[in-house]
Amino acid sequence: MKQAYYLLKIFLISSFSFGQVGINTDDPQAMLDINGNIKIRNVQTVSELNTTDYSILVREENLSGDHEIKGIKVNDLLQNSSAYAAAKNGSWNLLNLGISGTNWSKIDLNGNEDTKLGDPDLFNTGVYTVPETGIYAISYEFQLEGGIDLGILGGKKLGIIKNNAVIEEKLFDAVRVQVLTVTLAAVPVTSSTINTLVQLNEGDTITFAVETGGVNLSLLTSSKVSLNIYKI
Repeated sequence: MKQAYYLLKIFLISSFSFGQVGINTDDPQAMLDINGNIKIRNVQTVSELNTTDYSILVREENLSGDHEIKGIKVNDLLQNSSAYAAAKNGSWNLLNLGISGTNWSKIDLNGNEDTKLGDPDLFNTGVYTVPETGIYAISYEFQLEGGIDLGILGGKKLGIIKNNAVIEEKLFDAVRVQVLTVTLAAVPVTSSTINTLVQLNEGDTITFAVETGGVNLSLLTSSKVSLNIYKI
């Protein structure tokens, strides 16, 4: 009788040890299933972050509407961040994009030669391929050598093109002062910049371009052009 009692006790302990425990639920769906809030009174502060040893906990909602806590390695989170920058000071060209009814040309900067930060494989002849879905900050700037007045760049634009559709454009900056038909002063262009935020999906393309108005703007190719794009 005593032996049977001990066998029953061992069976019950084993069942409890390897079973699912529910708090505020009669139907636990995990080893520990809590139907309610969790309060933690004391959390140790990490003074030095070792990215190989620590994880960040995130809440994931499953198909049933419940939430599960899962971990993301800090190192993986940092590696997934997207930032890219490229620049070139002269000696580049404009390549026609072939978009029907327009005169947009892309800058022919290349990842292998002109990358300053990030993965050079994501950038080829003025086109950046988005590595992951998210909201991105984009900056695109021309710094013109010696300054060029509006008489040359009038109506010409910088443009950012997403999947062959223009999403941002800006006229080259300049000021000209005239009285009647006589130009009294022309303030030279020194730079022109586009800054924008845009929602992008993995695989989208961003093209950095110039709307030439059908005019040969080879004069621009002696200028410094720079761009950066990063996920926020």
